[in-house]
Amino acid sequence: MQRLLTKVPGLDEILQGGLPLYSTVLICGGPGSGKTVLAHQIVFRNASPSRKAIFVSTISEPLARILLYGQQFEFFDPNLIGEAVYYEDIGPDLLGGNGTRGIERLEALLLEQRPAFLVIDSIRALSAVSDSLATVRRILYRLSALVATLPCHTFLVGEYAVDEFASTVEASIADAIFVLDRRLSSTYDQRTLRVAKLRGSDYLPGEHTFRISSQGITLFPRFVTPPTVTTYTPLRERVPSGISGLDEMLKGGFLRGSTTLVAGDPGIGKTVTALHFLLNGVRQGEPGVYISFQEDPNQLLQIARNFGFDVDSLLQSGRLSLLYASPVELDIDEHAQKMLAAIQAIQARRVVIDSIGDLEAGAHGDPNRYLHFVYSLVQWLKSHQITALMTAEMSALFGGELTLTGRGISHVADALILMHYTEVEGEIRRALAVLAMRGSDHSKEVREYLIREPQGPQVGAPLQSAFSILLPTQRKEQSIF
Repeated sequence: MQRLLTKVPGLDEILQGGLPLYSTVLICGGPGSGKTVLAHQIVFRNASPSRKAIFVSTISEPLARILLYGQQFEFFDPNLIGEAVYYEDIGPDLLGGNGTRGIERLEALLLEQRPAFLVIDSIRALSAVSDSLATVRRILYRLSALVATLPCHTFLVGEYAVDEFASTVEASIADAIFVLDRRLSSTYDQRTLRVAKLRGSDYLPGEHTFRISSQGITLFPRFVTPPTVTTYTPLRERVPSGISGLDEMLKGGFLRGSTTLVAGDPGIGKTVTALHFLLNGVRQGEPGVYISFQEDPNQLLQIARNFGFDVDSLLQSGRLSLLYASPVELDIDEHAQKMLAAIQAIQARRVVIDSIGDLEAGAHGDPNRYLHFVYSLVQWLKSHQITALMTAEMSALFGGELTLTGRGISHVADALILMHYTEVEGEIRRALAVLAMRGSDHSKEVREYLIREPQGPQVGAPLQSAFSILLPTQRKEQSIF
């Protein structure tokens, strides 16, 4: 099938190659959702003197205002006005003839100009000025029949609620339907696009987030597991952490290409552990990316310097990359592109995500989206033979209920390391245990975990008299799972 590239970042990927040629596209959504911006962006990225575009305004918004706000975007090229992009206002014709005069004016424009692109904003105005649904149907089917005979891509922009457009005549004549939405919260406005219909073509389903900036709309396709299982060969190679005693418990280190969840109490040393795993690997020539949401790069670099790492030379070598994002403004699909770009830029062999629980905030209250995202991310790391550590915070201290955060994320990981504060003879100690390690034997001991500067972390002797870190006190049969 021949296709038109929209040239909107991310949209052609969602459409799996662009729009089928000469489609009629309904762009619908609520006020301020980005409908007009999207139509403008597609037109200005594709129109030329030999492939003209006509932007038709009706009675929803004055043409002068459409032009005023359109000029705020970088894609808006004033040199194209009158050469490749033409603006027409048929509002007076619509108001003066029950919609019929408006469609007659539109037909005349199409037959005279023979445009490659037509935008009608707003198509819903036809309903507002018509005296009956039957009149609306006649007008719209008349328009549909005309554009079907022309080599023209048609975009019908309309203000509809998310659950309102499906029963309209506009939806029935459209070959494709884009539903734009804007959800407001106290700290974050989330914009989404969903393809509700695409005749003759497959597409990436579900909601995809996007941002509007001075460049226009940028879409972030939902991060998904490939439709077919990625083929990769499990490696028996060991990846040492470089932490004294830990590799002994792991029987030589982590398996290459595996993902390990390091879960523990607040302040127990998860970040220090993950940082040593990454930086020890960089020292050995394995590029690494540290992805953090709590500790910014300056804090991480200072922690590393406290343990004797020459982080400046490691950064200059091009083998170390630090990627930070605030969890407050995070969107997981947008951040996925940044994570993958950082990993691929240095061909990383080791990756740290600190912490995986912060990604949950980027799912904006959708636990299924979060779980699917993490699963897809882990599968991507496996397929690229990248060894990863993900940190997660425990929900309680000192005998409370030990529940891993992440709603089942522990089952996605290949290995599970638990770090917990415990009391030994009136003194607080750090304890560490390897709970699981797929495809490999591992130590079953609960051992002391020591963190000293500048020596770094190390695993000490077994804690013989500590209370169990697996079963909280005053309960008999409940594990952390």
